[in-house]
Amino acid sequence: MMTAPQHIGRPPALPWPDPTGSLYLHVHRPAPGTAVVEAAGEIDLATAPHLAEVVEARLRSTVGLVIVDLRRTTFLAVAGLRILHRLQLRAAAEGADFYVDPGECPTVRRLLSLLPLGCERPGSAEGLTETALPRPGVRHPSQG
Repeated sequence: MMTAPQHIGRPPALPWPDPTGSLYLHVHRPAPGTAVVEAAGEIDLATAPHLAEVVEARLRSTVGLVIVDLRRTTFLAVAGLRILHRLQLRAAAEGADFYVDPGECPTVRRLLSLLPLGCERPGSAEGLTETALPRPGVRHPSQG
């Protein structure tokens, strides 16, 4: 089982996997006061607490805007949705803005359409992450 390294001061640059190995998180700081938490993999009962831990650490810092980027998320369970709602409430209590970029995954979009959070902002993480994320079905010019 992989555990997160112990840190003094600022949280580390990620990615590191959750203990189940099915969710990877990477934090970007594209501008002062802004954090983008990129989630890749599955957000379910086993992995949602890891997402909460990483986002809550950003909300406790000096960040005024947190965007949870779900563009690489392949599955979002109700447990993950509950965590996102709790994080949304926590951000409001901290006076921070909180957005969720739902990406294009059908299961993520379906759950958010049935149980909307109200903080969904499609495209809000676009251009803010360090790695370019291709849109599903769009070929990159280098792929010929």
